Amino acid sequence: MRFAQVNDVASVASELAAGLRALGHEVTLFQPRLYGASLPPLLKLAVVPLRLLDWLRLAWQLRRGRYDAVHIHYAYLGLVGLLAGVPYVLHCHGDDVRDLARRPWRAFIRLAMRRAAHVYYSTPDLAPWCLAVRPDAEFLPNPVDLGTFRPAPLPPDARDVFVVCALADNKGGRKILAALEELSRRRPRLRVTAVAGGELTRRFEQLPTVVLLLRQPRERLPALMARHRVLIGQVHEGAIGMVELEGMACARPVIASFRFADVYGAEAPVVHAESPAQVVEAAERLLDDPVLAGAVGAASRRWVEEHHDAVRVARRVEAWHRARIDRRAGRGSVEG
Repeated sequence: MRFAQVNDVASVASELAAGLRALGHEVTLFQPRLYGASLPPLLKLAVVPLRLLDWLRLAWQLRRGRYDAVHIHYAYLGLVGLLAGVPYVLHCHGDDVRDLARRPWRAFIRLAMRRAAHVYYSTPDLAPWCLAVRPDAEFLPNPVDLGTFRPAPLPPDARDVFVVCALADNKGGRKILAALEELSRRRPRLRVTAVAGGELTRRFEQLPTVVLLLRQPRERLPALMARHRVLIGQVHEGAIGMVELEGMACARPVIASFRFADVYGAEAPVVHAESPAQVVEAAERLLDDPVLAGAVGAASRRWVEEHHDAVRVARRVEAWHRARIDRRAGRGSVEG
């Protein structure tokens, strides 16, 4: 099949493309020009004309390409599929569906979701938002590149803690900040790395134990993760995202909030934490017990292999599209 993947959110589209190519499919990745992406939601209305011109460009490319499957990432971009007049699958990632609570975007997002041939969502916490509009929406685990994000030996000069999530409220940033303030008091020689980005960046920068890095190219992340003993991810919504999964694939212990064992049918081997005190306790336990940290890291790698391997995830997408093709052709069953 010939797939079009539109908009590479958190590298999900590119990883899904890699998985589909491994299954023998042809995949073209389209990246929209996200004018005003850093603006507040209301101010983004000012750049709508520029975005609309870009959406018309993408729609023309999708229509001309005659793809067997069009897979669009981020809810409101489903409007590109509508403009193209082609069937499309819509993949929701987070704030795109949370924007259903914001009046300027609600009607567009609902329209894009309702008109989609199918809707996926990338983390289990998005289920209430998506199912309210599309009761048939499906959780699709984020595909992880297990070849790039792989275990590596811990170097002798490894730093202590790497905060892998954005330094933002919607990732539990204030809880992580409070935890690091306490850890700094208890362990003045603690060495913490974080990547600048998010409204709390300046607050993290003020901590004497924290070294802030500029936004890193994705290809540097595996080596950066490998240089740290413990990773701290989002501790807010109970769902782990792409960067936490990539850290787990690197066999590093990850501290994060996880509340969706029922969705996976198994607990994720993250060290669960949702309060500053829990983050502090988990970090100290992992830093003081290298054997425990190694065991958690190894279990994390196995869990990601089982639930988030890019080829396994791509097979689910492939199966849905084959079933759709068979239905259109009037065949009653799907082979293989």
